[in-house]
Amino acid sequence: MIANHGVDVTLSILLRGLAIASLASGLAACSAASDTEKATTPVRQVSTIKATIGESVRRGSLSGEVKAQVQQNLSFRTGGRVAEVLVDTGDHVTTGQVLARIDDADQQASLDVAQAAVRTAEAQRDQAQASFERADALFKAGNATRAQFESAETALTQAKSALDAAQSQADTAAELVSYAELKALSDGIVVTRSIEPSQVVAAGQTVFALAQDGPRDAVFNIFETAIAGVPKDAAVTLQLVANPAITATGTLREISPTIDTATGTVRAKVSFEDPKNEMPLGAAVVGLVDFPAESGVSLPWTALFRDSAGPAVWVVDAATSTVALKPVTVARYLADTVLVTDGLAEGDAVVTSGLQLLHPGEHVAATEVAP
Repeated sequence: MIANHGVDVTLSILLRGLAIASLASGLAACSAASDTEKATTPVRQVSTIKATIGESVRRGSLSGEVKAQVQQNLSFRTGGRVAEVLVDTGDHVTTGQVLARIDDADQQASLDVAQAAVRTAEAQRDQAQASFERADALFKAGNATRAQFESAETALTQAKSALDAAQSQADTAAELVSYAELKALSDGIVVTRSIEPSQVVAAGQTVFALAQDGPRDAVFNIFETAIAGVPKDAAVTLQLVANPAITATGTLREISPTIDTATGTVRAKVSFEDPKNEMPLGAAVVGLVDFPAESGVSLPWTALFRDSAGPAVWVVDAATSTVALKPVTVARYLADTVLVTDGLAEGDAVVTSGLQLLHPGEHVAATEVAP
């Protein structure tokens, strides 16, 4: 019994030693595997550009339409049935030219009655004048009383007043007859026409729109941020879309203070002269304007990242070859670049590609590329 107990103790010690050796061997194998994995993990390749602070000058391009600076809405001053329309859309007219007429039969009849009343009043005035002259002569000769003289004088005064009233009515009737003709108030081009012969129109109803000759406007509907910082009198180069060789130089004269709720845009007007009429009304034009220079770092869109605080970029530390995330301030978002005005220093190596899976402090292999 004592001998068997000794054997069991010996076997237990041997088994325990084998377990410890096996565990040590396993730990050594895991450590070796981990070291091998670290040695074989590739360093992430990234492309960088050197941040250069400089003046950024950009040119904006806008699409618009040529319109007259002054456009008049024309209407008859009296209602009636349209007798004739003498011009059409696109016609050039001159000051005083008759554009349309309405049937003036009623107005002409009223004028005839008023003129007849004037003739009657004139005859009564002449008769009263003759009676007054006789009464005056008799009164001076002592053959008429003062009452007779004053009565003749009063009759003459009344006759003259009646003639004045009749003449005034005749003048009004003649003016109403003139209202039957709609005339151009200035030289220009008919841009819209909304009447036809035999149509009944009301007084004050717009029937023509006339674009007055003279300075033209290139009108643009644009987003407010697109023209932020542009001075009101900035020079704008205009190009005709149909023929870019035809150009003109205009001045930004007006920016609408209100935003169109339907489109979210504001209206900007550029005044220009077109003496040869090479940019006709309604023509599509492109406006080119140079914006004020801004100091900052110009980066490609691919360099821009975003963290919880806003826009940021990855910057490589040249001493340690590790990356860090830097918050930046973006002043302008342009077609293929962004203008960073704060957050970067001259010479910073900014990552432009391979930044999607980076994490702070990661070692990278950076390759600088040309901007």
